[in-house]
Amino acid sequence: MRTLGILACLLCLAACDKAPEPPAEVPTAVDTRPWPKAEKHLAAALQTETDSRLRRLTASATGFSDAIDGLLSDTTEERLTTARQAWSHLYQNYNEAFVVLLCRATQSPVDLGRLERADSFPILPGYIDGLEQWPDSGIVNDMSLPLTRDALLEQQGATLEGEASVGFQVIHFLLNGEPEHLRPAQALQPVTELTDDMLGELADQPANRRRSYLQLVTELLVEDLTLMARPESAPLQVTAECPVGAIRETVARLLRLEGLRDHTQVSQDFMDSNVRDAAGQGLQAGLAPWLVADGALSAWLSERLTHSNSLPDALPGIDAENRVAELQTIHASLAATEKALR
Repeated sequence: MRTLGILACLLCLAACDKAPEPPAEVPTAVDTRPWPKAEKHLAAALQTETDSRLRRLTASATGFSDAIDGLLSDTTEERLTTARQAWSHLYQNYNEAFVVLLCRATQSPVDLGRLERADSFPILPGYIDGLEQWPDSGIVNDMSLPLTRDALLEQQGATLEGEASVGFQVIHFLLNGEPEHLRPAQALQPVTELTDDMLGELADQPANRRRSYLQLVTELLVEDLTLMARPESAPLQVTAECPVGAIRETVARLLRLEGLRDHTQVSQDFMDSNVRDAAGQGLQAGLAPWLVADGALSAWLSERLTHSNSLPDALPGIDAENRVAELQTIHASLAATEKALR
């Protein structure tokens, strides 16, 4: 019996010393989709385009902020001209980055609100500042309205869509005034002493309120653009919404601009004709890399979809005779493509 007990102990020790069985290998997931290589190329192209566009947007936003600071510290015609030029440069980069900004907004919804208020158009200029026919109108002349960020955001589209209180178009009107009555630098020079014919305190004087208003809306716009262009740790994901949906919405924006060609009366819904053309050119430049027959998007769609890819090789020119009809056709094609990808 004692021998059997010793043998049992030895068997038990041998079992304990035995190496554990290796874990079963988990098979690696294999991407069986027919388009992974094309999708990787598209994702890389999207990241490259995003980095380039947003880097320029951030740099021009900083330059514009500096130009406004310079104008408010030394309000001369030369400084005003510099601020207008900086605005145009920033607006160009904003429109060229619109596709990638929309892509980001699909994956970061908080940016959608920033994007919408950055460039609301058309606007009611009399809601912002006095007009030649109604010199006492607008936020600038309303002493009862506090000039704070929260108050301005509350006034954005308060009762009508054209009642823009922040964004590119508001800043453009504060810097330029009416097309027929260009705003002089004197209208932005600080008032430092009250005279007998002035109402209210120094801060209530139109020139001082205009300066405060310009500073506030500039700070808000630059902050929004900087946040939308911030570096992301995770790359954009290729989806139906990005970039196809973003491209479709950008084409829709082009169509909306086309509908504003006769909105040139400052007493109504208004968009400066030069600004409208600049927006159209910027949007087209931002779309150009995607609408090419041998591009990464075209290659991906050709592998993803069973029907033939119908992306246009180019957008119609700004002054093309059938521009609206061609843009509508492109928009419809993109909408069908986006739906097929879902």
